[in-house]
Amino acid sequence: MGSWGFVFLAYGVVWLALLVYLFSLKRRLREVEVELSRLRSSAAPKS
Repeated sequence: MGSWGFVFLAYGVVWLALLVYLFSLKRRLREVEVELSRLRSSAAPKS
C-alpha cells in the first residue's frame, strides 16, 4: 500500500467515525424528543 493508500484509509476511518457519531446523535435526539413530549403531557393541566 503506497502513501496515498494510507491517506485514503485515514479519510475512510474519519468519515466512518463521523457517520457513526451522527447516527448515534440522531438516535439520542429522538429519545430526548420522546422524553420531552412525555414530560409536557404529564405537566399539562388536567381540565
